[in-house]
Amino acid sequence: MFKKTTIVAALGLALSATAQADYRWQLDANAGRTNIDVGRDDGDVDQFNFGGRFYFQDVDTSKGPLGEASFLDQSSYVGAGYRYTDLDDIVEDVDGDTYGIDGRYVLPLESIPLIFEAEWVRETPDFSDIDFYRFGFGAYLTESTTVVVSYRTSDVDESNDIDPGDIDAYSIDLKHLWHLSGDAAITLEGSYGYINVEDNEINDGDDIDSWNIGGTWYVNKNLGFGLDYSRFDNFGIEEDTYGASAEWFVTDGIGLSLSYAHSEIDDTDVESDAVVLGAELRF
Repeated sequence: MFKKTTIVAALGLALSATAQADYRWQLDANAGRTNIDVGRDDGDVDQFNFGGRFYFQDVDTSKGPLGEASFLDQSSYVGAGYRYTDLDDIVEDVDGDTYGIDGRYVLPLESIPLIFEAEWVRETPDFSDIDFYRFGFGAYLTESTTVVVSYRTSDVDESNDIDPGDIDAYSIDLKHLWHLSGDAAITLEGSYGYINVEDNEINDGDDIDSWNIGGTWYVNKNLGFGLDYSRFDNFGIEEDTYGASAEWFVTDGIGLSLSYAHSEIDDTDVESDAVVLGAELRF
């Protein structure tokens, strides 16, 4: 009887430990398929992503929805990720690898905490190696409002006589969270981006504009539903994307997500549908 009691107590202690809100590590994985319809033909894009983050201090999730824990706690972190992409029947079968590192540091000033961001990503399609560098600077205007201005550039290693062209991109991102009654909340995010592309064989040097707006309604601390819309304008070629998503934290440390997006290119028969399943582990 004493052994059984000890075992039950130990199990209860272990469960309470895994269920505690604070965490230092975060691991993510997701898999997605995009079906692209180009009229008579179509093709599929399969992507598999793995990544993780290490936070400099324990992230406190008591301030609101679990999905916004690091945002509300003004957390600093470093992260790394890898993505494998397989394009089937789109012109030809092409595989590619993408990997990178990123980080955010929040300087905890009493007046306005400052945000510093940096990111390096390498894409390795069959025709080239492309390095992307992004640097961001922003601030917490309130405890739940941020603005970040970013600069992004690329370095292309040409091969197979294809030059995708270098880019210089600028963007501004805004985010705000409203607390509702109980553990409920609503977040709203918006961004505008401008991309300057050097003369190349694909784009002819035309500049690109992009807009995005989205929101998430957190029914409670564990469950949220989101909607978003984006437009990508490349010298008259406009692509609209409509998305919906759901996020559910089964426990404080285990989260599941599902998202769907539909894209259309104006004045063409090109459409795409994407579904992504994701999982997150925190400890």
